[in-house]
Amino acid sequence: MGDEGLSGAGVTDDTLAAAFTRLSDVALAAIARDGWGIAPTAVRRLATERDDSAVVEHADGSVVLKVAHPLDDPQVLDLQVRALVHAADRDPGLPLPRLLPDVDGSMVRAVTGADSEARQARVLSYLPGRLLDYATTDARQRRDLGRAAGRLSLALSDLDHPASRRVLAWDLARVGTLRPLLGHVADADARAAVERELDSFDIRVGAALAATRQQVVHHDFHADNLLVDPAAADFVTGILDFGDVVRSSVVGDLAVAMSYAVGCDGALERHHLDPWQAPYDLAAGFTQVRSLHDDEVALLPWLVRLRLAQRLLLNSWLAASDPSNAAYTGRTITRAGQALRRLVAAPSPLDREGS
Repeated sequence: MGDEGLSGAGVTDDTLAAAFTRLSDVALAAIARDGWGIAPTAVRRLATERDDSAVVEHADGSVVLKVAHPLDDPQVLDLQVRALVHAADRDPGLPLPRLLPDVDGSMVRAVTGADSEARQARVLSYLPGRLLDYATTDARQRRDLGRAAGRLSLALSDLDHPASRRVLAWDLARVGTLRPLLGHVADADARAAVERELDSFDIRVGAALAATRQQVVHHDFHADNLLVDPAAADFVTGILDFGDVVRSSVVGDLAVAMSYAVGCDGALERHHLDPWQAPYDLAAGFTQVRSLHDDEVALLPWLVRLRLAQRLLLNSWLAASDPSNAAYTGRTITRAGQALRRLVAAPSPLDREGS
């Protein structure tokens, strides 16, 4: 996508929100069979923002089939593949899925979409565990999550790829370009809170963030992409979805992960806990693996709030732009708004240190 798609009136034409005809379960089964020699016994579709993904069960177990959006750039898909392979090579103990070659030995296979358009398919190993629910975690488990995020950050630190410098709407460093989407945030209070965070980015955060360490980052470390097992020695059993891999800031990558740990419901809400506690538990685990510089530490509270603002902006826009998938893209709008309001109302750990 180009910069113009997120900075002017043409934002609703951006390919991020482009609708497409999803493949049927029968078509997904045929791709697995013809492309990977798998005889499916069942296909279980996964809810996604912009691709066709499914768990394909077969006699010997299960795999995950992902068929990219028709408008996805093949070079960006290659970046995702290289990032996954590179991270697994640098840290073999990371709980990452492995790409499985097709019948021709390729990691990515050209397939035909439902409207006869060209699409790209991948098959990955299926990892055990259940999706993370932050409301049920304790401090130790959140530190474990932070350590996993830190290990992944380190594993990607020396990766270079020409497509990593792409323009990505979900890149936290580009949140300032999303101001034209404010009108899509329906709740007036939430919209005002988002606008204040955007002002802070323009005035004090953006330039400081650009001056921090930059590398290829995962940038999507949230509950839907994390598998866990509370009974296992290693709490984190899977880190999924490299679709938002991009060259951006190290501290922004951590802030993205922290933003999803903000307690806005469940046990954390019932016990009136400090809304900053859970995110900083995760940060404590991250810094056990990878230390932050002082300038990065100072930006963390701003960046966590900005990620919540970014979620409100993009998910509100996506839900309006593609009503057929609004149940998925819009499902966290209310939660992100609640989380942002709670953080704004509570002093961050850095505010308390300075008082």
